[in-house]
Amino acid sequence: MHETRKSSHRIAAMTSLEAWQDEVWWSGRGGGTTKNMKHRKSHGLARSVLLIGALAATGACAKKASQTPPRSATSASARATDPGRKPAAEGEALPAGIELGKLDAFKRQLFDQVVGRESSACGKGHSLLYSVEHDSSCRASFYAVRYVARLAGSGFSESEIGEKLSQRFRAPRVPHIDVSQAPSKNSPSGRVAIVEFADYECGHCKEAQTLMQPLLAKYANDVTLYFKHFPISSYNALNAAHAAAAAQNQGKFWQFSDKIWENSDYLTPAVLESIAKEIGLDFSRWYHDVGSKEVQAHVQRDKDEARSLEIHRTPGIFINGRRYTDEIDLPSLKDWLDEELGR
Repeated sequence: MHETRKSSHRIAAMTSLEAWQDEVWWSGRGGGTTKNMKHRKSHGLARSVLLIGALAATGACAKKASQTPPRSATSASARATDPGRKPAAEGEALPAGIELGKLDAFKRQLFDQVVGRESSACGKGHSLLYSVEHDSSCRASFYAVRYVARLAGSGFSESEIGEKLSQRFRAPRVPHIDVSQAPSKNSPSGRVAIVEFADYECGHCKEAQTLMQPLLAKYANDVTLYFKHFPISSYNALNAAHAAAAAQNQGKFWQFSDKIWENSDYLTPAVLESIAKEIGLDFSRWYHDVGSKEVQAHVQRDKDEARSLEIHRTPGIFINGRRYTDEIDLPSLKDWLDEELGR
């Protein structure tokens, strides 16, 4: 994932984006120069399984996530003690939907330790195991126990599982994300809202788009996807965001955005212009809108909101206000959506 760089050089570059945009858009525009053509992005984005949230802090598009704070006193207090509790296999049967059959002896022991130690996902004093067996009012514990089984089966350690439980089930929801100007896709009245903050030059963002398509098809009546701009990698990414926002003014954001992803390695002004012509935009209007204060303000609002939400890398995804902290793959995304839908 792309990380907001903390060096003074990068901070200066980030704060100068708007000033540069006013000075240079592309060759031939209002006496501008081809200066922007020198700002080519660096290649070699990590092509590994990604996590959404804060990732390992070196370079772009890293592998591991933690946009939520590390476990501290809060997560320590999330541990529960149930004296005399037996493993699930020796006690009451777990509810249907929690699959343990594929866990070997070591992973099953790990599962039992975690669900017997971690407290209810509803903040009650008893363990996850007791909660899922006896507290029908806490549906969240069912999803937490199912999540532990999946993580144990995937080879995560006890401490890693505890950390991921804390990130997913104990972090508060974001009360409000402004989607009033965000382009949306799928059901306009979906019960689940996915809000994605993305950078058009982020390799993992591009990969995420390929997964969103089958996911949205599967949840066609239940999920609404909103797109928010967070160009933090380069000037070209900022230009692409402005170009896509200008296309939105003509009702063709998604067509333009799809073409940007196809050409994300070569986001020159000439490529953006060719996309506008290819999808049939009113070119003169689009060309004017790209440099307009309205479009630039739209992108800047998205960037400001991303920073206020403490998104430091892209993509940043929220599902019904919950910061998504798992890998970007269909099983993980589906698990989060099913929880929101009560499945």
